[in-house]
Amino acid sequence: MIRILIATLLAVVLQFSVSAEDQRSATVQKLYEFTQDVLSEKLTPVRGGTKAKALGCYLGSKDDIQYRSGYKDVEPRTQCEWAYDLNQFIVASGGGWDNLQKYTKEIPVSSDANSILNDSLRSYAGGKDPKDPWDRAHVPYDKQAAFADKWWKNNSRAYSSAVVPPKDWWLHDAVVDGNNLWTRYEQINGKASSDYVMWRDAELAKLLKKQ
Repeated sequence: MIRILIATLLAVVLQFSVSAEDQRSATVQKLYEFTQDVLSEKLTPVRGGTKAKALGCYLGSKDDIQYRSGYKDVEPRTQCEWAYDLNQFIVASGGGWDNLQKYTKEIPVSSDANSILNDSLRSYAGGKDPKDPWDRAHVPYDKQAAFADKWWKNNSRAYSSAVVPPKDWWLHDAVVDGNNLWTRYEQINGKASSDYVMWRDAELAKLLKKQ
């Protein structure tokens, strides 16, 4: 009886693992196709990656950057795998758009709308409020960078052999690009509201400043 139960549990775990890996592979493939569509006006203006515009993050502000670390030379499919896994980490850590929506719904109906807006604006300006949905849905740069360090050590010899400060540059480029790439991908797949765009740009602005 016990053997049957163990065998059943193993079968369920294996099925879940295969399903999760299949989903990852399918999503990474779609993400890869998105990055390779150099004519896409939904990605290249904000990420570059063409002869005319180097790979980087372009929000139309003084914080715009071009990636200068070895990250920019990584094979595009690996960058897509990174963006997918980074998003999975962010969501598991309580961050991301869907979690933001969940936290917003948890605010008592009696809460004053102006108070909620002021809290969110304070969060955008660098303040911190554990009850504010925007703060709760933001996974700090340091936490994302620590995850990036482990991920790239396991997936890139070039990163593993890099020395400080190039490693720091790589981490910064990877964290910003992973978020930029994934949120642009989400935007063309159903999350195109003005609220989403405002949240996405605020997240990128924080990460560019290592917040």
